[in-house]
Amino acid sequence: MLRMTFQRLLRGVSANREAKYWEQGIFSWENLERYLTPQDSLFADYGHLFAKARTAFETRDAIYFANLLDRREYYRIPLSFPEKTLFLDIETTGLSRYYDVITLVGWSYQGKYNSFILGDDEQPLRTALADASVIVTFNGSMFDLPFLREGFTDLPIPPIHIDLRFLAKRVLLSGGQKSIENEVGFKRPSHLIEIKGESAPLLWHQYRRGDLEALRLLTEYNYCDIQGMKFIFDKVIALIIKQHKLPAHISKKLPKFFNRNESLPSKKGAAHKLFQEINFPPYKGDSGPKITYGNLFITKATPLRVVGIDLTGSPKKPSGWCLLDGAEASTCLIESDEDLISNTLAAQPHIVSIDSPLSLPQGRISVLDDDPGRHQYGIMRFCERLLKKRGINVYPALIPSMQKLTARGIRLASLLRNKGVPVIESYPGAAQDIMGIPRKRASVDMLCEGLKEFGIHGSFLKEQLTHDELDAITSSIVGTFFWSGKFEALGIEGDEALIIPDLETDTTIWNNRKIIGISGCIAAGKTTLARYLETQGFYYTRYSMVLAAMMRDQGKEPTRSALQELGNQIYNQIGQREFGRKLLETLPDQGSIVIDGLRFTDDHAFWIETFGPAFYHIHLEAPVELRKTRFENRETNETSFEEAEAHPVEQQISMLCPLAHEIISNEGEIQTLYSKVEHLISHHLSRLKCQ
Repeated sequence: MLRMTFQRLLRGVSANREAKYWEQGIFSWENLERYLTPQDSLFADYGHLFAKARTAFETRDAIYFANLLDRREYYRIPLSFPEKTLFLDIETTGLSRYYDVITLVGWSYQGKYNSFILGDDEQPLRTALADASVIVTFNGSMFDLPFLREGFTDLPIPPIHIDLRFLAKRVLLSGGQKSIENEVGFKRPSHLIEIKGESAPLLWHQYRRGDLEALRLLTEYNYCDIQGMKFIFDKVIALIIKQHKLPAHISKKLPKFFNRNESLPSKKGAAHKLFQEINFPPYKGDSGPKITYGNLFITKATPLRVVGIDLTGSPKKPSGWCLLDGAEASTCLIESDEDLISNTLAAQPHIVSIDSPLSLPQGRISVLDDDPGRHQYGIMRFCERLLKKRGINVYPALIPSMQKLTARGIRLASLLRNKGVPVIESYPGAAQDIMGIPRKRASVDMLCEGLKEFGIHGSFLKEQLTHDELDAITSSIVGTFFWSGKFEALGIEGDEALIIPDLETDTTIWNNRKIIGISGCIAAGKTTLARYLETQGFYYTRYSMVLAAMMRDQGKEPTRSALQELGNQIYNQIGQREFGRKLLETLPDQGSIVIDGLRFTDDHAFWIETFGPAFYHIHLEAPVELRKTRFENRETNETSFEEAEAHPVEQQISMLCPLAHEIISNEGEIQTLYSKVEHLISHHLSRLKCQ
């Protein structure tokens, strides 16, 4: 085919002119050279150019022709150098180059199929790739080649790549490989017909657990993919030749790549039969998940309690609910928001993990399509875009089918946070991919086995649970990753983060910080204690510092009553959660912190969601008369004790008491209070990170 290629060989010869030469029966450089001899003035120095092309052809210099041709015409190179053309297909644990790995690389080169299995010697693959000049894939531009570059160091990928997905579109063949195979008449063996691309990760998981037949089937499937690619390539070339109206004697000389009897290494005959004769090696690596529950926690003095909810868009369809108490999972199906909240509160969890979008894209104010920011801000959040880039499929939060779910998730999270319950957003599918556990769509049994190997036990190992309950278990597991510090929070400033496991993150800072929040009624001793902790190395902060700065910017005096009034306005207008974010922006990234003056149940939830087990809530109590005396002794009497305590901003203080991790009575000597807190820090807080 290259010897009848004229476009770009000579200046002025386009694809159209080349086609006209073919119409005139000019099918070789020699024919064209003789034809052009009387036209030297138009094609000066063509003899030198023809000589250069002949030399490149004789020396099999594929790069010369790649530089000469438009990429659309690269298919001509393997038709002239079939012995330098390699067909390749990979199998992986999933679609994400960020989290998944290559399990098998199959290739066909010079009439022989071979494969690399994860853990094998890479040299045969490297040798074949280094020797080849052309590599043919199906969708390899988007999948195979990026995965290869990610998974192997300095792999010598041939410089000329032909992606059949795009070449086939030239002859109006589109869709996935299996779809095109059906259209062009490629027949797979009956036992492979039902195997789809998503089955490959499952077969690999089965092989890791000792099933050698699963690896045999995976290899056959890969071999069949490559045979299908060859069949498609031959058919596409035939259609392209037909489009060009080239005569039969030309098409008959072109090589055919498809061969049903292609041999395996050291074998002859029909490949799909010979796979039965190959002895596949047992898997040598770890067969379980990439991490286990036991790896997350050093000790288990106080079992972690996590509620996981696989939320549905409507109460008419039950949601999966799971309580993970330590490593014991208990599940059920729950319909209404009221029942979800009551069951969750009764479980007294450290954290709640919900599988549902819990926020809107920045700029959006509603889930509906008539939102004025719909066209400007779109339907996807930053976390969803990021997961897409990493190769993990995720639905945009505000596509029509997700709008009710997103609205319900936001509402449920708000209701729980108003009760002081911390809530995080999770995505079980992403978590399962990252942990190395098959998703339920691949195999429910394998998912259950993976959860068991991770270290979770419960009735799901004996009873058949719904898909929603299984995802609720995984959602609760995400809560354990969060609590241990092995997580990544996907989001940008101002966003509610989506929490996913991160197996490589350094948890040193997360596990060694102490964040103490102090609540209590007016004059219970909050500031006194907080300032003492400041002398012990804690960074001191309080909500009113943000308010005072805002008032000074407005030229106003930050008196107690003015601060209370502004705080109440902020709570009603933007919400205490947003106020907490403003305070968070002022805090250091490392070291211990004391937060003076928690006043709302939302505060308790927010700081646990921010700092996890590092946050410890102390509530101070003191008799009313004692507090009144303290107040009157220290204040300027701008307002009375009764007026200050009756202000709306102080009305949720009593609701913080049952949420506190420690309730301390402060009615004695101040040194007694300091001693209690010192003992708490040295003996109790040091153990919190290991729950």
